Amino acid sequence: MATYKFPQFNVEIVNPKVTVTTVTDNIIDKVCTAAVILKTTTANFGINFDGYTYTEDWSDQDIIDWVNNVQLPMYEVQ
Repeated sequence: MATYKFPQFNVEIVNPKVTVTTVTDNIIDKVCTAAVILKTTTANFGINFDGYTYTEDWSDQDIIDWVNNVQLPMYEVQ
């Protein structure tokens, strides 16, 4: 069970279902932004993660892995 704390929300988000809803790709700079929903039984929280970089292309799974393994752990409450 994971708990997250983001500076823009004054609550801890406990054990959310994480869904990447939209990916915005700046193809010139090869940088993506992922829009993510963290859904709990009582609320939905929207977060944008900026800065996914790539060299050739990316897949949905690449973005999902980046969100789950790189971005979310930075906000995890220990």
